[in-house]
Amino acid sequence: MTSINLFQDLLSVIVPESLSDFLLSGVKEYKDRIEFRLEEKESNIPSCFSSTDNVVLDGFCNPVELQSFPLKDKPVFYKVYRRRWKLANEDKHVSNSYSLHPEGVKATHEFAAFLKEEVGCSLGEYNSLWGFFTD
Repeated sequence: MTSINLFQDLLSVIVPESLSDFLLSGVKEYKDRIEFRLEEKESNIPSCFSSTDNVVLDGFCNPVELQSFPLKDKPVFYKVYRRRWKLANEDKHVSNSYSLHPEGVKATHEFAAFLKEEVGCSLGEYNSLWGFFTD
């Protein structure tokens, strides 16, 4: 097995299936957390532009930050960047919509379900238990 295949296999275990429309573009480990930067695939052109060929990329929307299962005793965050597209020589931007997290919870679907069903607490309660981001 090649190192590229091993890397892909590792990513498939760490990054939730619900984020499969995004590619890993960076990883940073800080003293108190680990951040994964995920960018929407360039091939995910919005359906309203599917019949035209003068579509251009126009940066990213503001990121959505989602907490997930910890690694190395640190909270893990996915910074998810959706792309913006526009027609060439126009100013109107279009982006895709995704259901990245349960409403009212800034965590992955999998992590939020785990906390609710298995641990019996909310994201805030979980972070307080571990001393993460207590206000």
